[in-house]
Amino acid sequence: MKRTWRQRSQKQIARFEKTLHSPEAKLSLCMIVKNEAEHLANCIRPLIPIVDEIIVVDTGSTDQTKEIARRLGAKVYDFPWCDDFSAARNESIRHATGDYILWLDADDRMDSENVNKLKQLKKRFPIKRDQAYYAVIYSESPLDGEAQFLQLRVFPKREGIGFEGRIHEQIFHILLKKGIQLVQTDLRIRHTGYHDLQTNIEKAKRNLSLIEEELKRDPENPLLHYHAARTLSGLGRHRDAISYMEKITENPHVRTNEKRLFFEASLLLGKYHFYIKEYSKALSIYSELATEFQDESLLQLFLGEVLFFLKEYERAEKHLCQSLSRPMKVTFFPLNLDQLTFYQHFFLGSCYAEMGKPDLAREMFLKSLNGGREDYKALEALGLLSLKQNRFEEATNFYGKAIDAGARSDKNYANLGLAQKKLGLWKQAEESFKKALEINPHGVEALANLGHLYYEQKDYAQAEDCFTRSLNFHPDLKDVRIALSEIYFRRYELDRLVEQCDHLLKDSDLPRTRVIESFRDLGGLYREIGDVLFKKGFLASALMAYQVAFLIHTDRVVMAKIQEIGKILGKEKESHYKVQEAIIFWKERGLWEGLSDQASV
Repeated sequence: MKRTWRQRSQKQIARFEKTLHSPEAKLSLCMIVKNEAEHLANCIRPLIPIVDEIIVVDTGSTDQTKEIARRLGAKVYDFPWCDDFSAARNESIRHATGDYILWLDADDRMDSENVNKLKQLKKRFPIKRDQAYYAVIYSESPLDGEAQFLQLRVFPKREGIGFEGRIHEQIFHILLKKGIQLVQTDLRIRHTGYHDLQTNIEKAKRNLSLIEEELKRDPENPLLHYHAARTLSGLGRHRDAISYMEKITENPHVRTNEKRLFFEASLLLGKYHFYIKEYSKALSIYSELATEFQDESLLQLFLGEVLFFLKEYERAEKHLCQSLSRPMKVTFFPLNLDQLTFYQHFFLGSCYAEMGKPDLAREMFLKSLNGGREDYKALEALGLLSLKQNRFEEATNFYGKAIDAGARSDKNYANLGLAQKKLGLWKQAEESFKKALEINPHGVEALANLGHLYYEQKDYAQAEDCFTRSLNFHPDLKDVRIALSEIYFRRYELDRLVEQCDHLLKDSDLPRTRVIESFRDLGGLYREIGDVLFKKGFLASALMAYQVAFLIHTDRVVMAKIQEIGKILGKEKESHYKVQEAIIFWKERGLWEGLSDQASV
């Protein structure tokens, strides 16, 4: 049978591809280790069927690391540690006999899917050994969370190719000089690293010492400045980090010839200013950067974030929407993409909340929830939105989830208690307020709300205790002074009642020199206080003041005010109850004389 043209062409293509790629290419796994007996097998074992040799350079182990490596089939070499990661890695390369090198650390892991990807990649290695390959590294730390970045992990073994730098060793500069093409792949490697915060801090201090030593020999190296800045920032020394990062952004060669490094360094420089609340400086850096890199989603996010903190909400909204319209890319520098996606939606939701668009805010906050460790911020925001919209069941749910996520703050417990109180869940509310006060005994919001809880239950002794304590921290709480006024009137403690009235008159800019000759006069003063609060838009406090005025002196005008505000606030039933309660108070004492037509002024 004659072959068709298509069949002949496919055969020719296959033969041509075979000349480009070497199915016989050998792959060496190269590692440097020290005291990794617990981790080594989990790293090496999945790769044994794929790699052609395993080179392990040991820098001074005192455990069973070398014995385990040998049992796994590795060739093991000793190399005394000399505070130089590149020297150790280059020693491992020196012993390798493969055409290509895969380098890993003992705490790196590749699952079966990615081992298979490596197998397929190996089949495509060019005979000319003129390509190197980026993998996507997934790394989790207590400082940054889950970060992703590109790193050259597979490269050809050729004369003159090796790592540079005592710390944060790099190989891509040499590969570029040799004309090696750098290829991005979807190969994924998980770097498990250290999860203990103190261990990471000690590691960062060690790294900083090595970087500083390296800078003495190579003071103009921008990558060393970059790593010094990032390490210092990780240690909380943001001002020191700024000086190192500025050496990169002010370097004309970097700005002209290494634009990606310039961009990343400028982003971080702005971020360090942001961390120390120098928002205007951060904005200036980002705005200048936007003239050249306006399509970068990360830059638009940082612009929106800093504008939010500068309270320029409409401008912030614009940049955050632009950020969401573009994909967030994995780069050569560690980024927590899930966290960044969270902040895109979270800050946009925060802008909408400040702009009086609660429905859009709610939508963005809900979209921000992605199972990350900062979800509690969105849950808190959703709880507050729900409180403001009188959606108390939702508020209870959101604050409960925020607390379960680890956000056990006095503010969250206080707001949870308030939502529970609004739902009539008295016992749960009391427990929440008390938990808030355990965290912060000076928490005015929790104290005042716990006082109101007791006040509404007519437990006036506990209410008075909470109210007086809250006034010690915040003397200007009008609702607290109004509630205390009712308590003191019911006890007939007139001197203490007049004291509260005097404070309220002062806060309301009302005259305080009038002589009080009757309950009619005293009720009139509370009516005036209610009028001032009503005009200022403090309807809930105004309602309380009118209710106290009516309790002191039952007046038709005040009763009408109570009914009016009760209707506005949706508290008609509660307002009617307070009016009837005041009438019963006087009737029980045999002093009811009916409703007067006008309170004294």
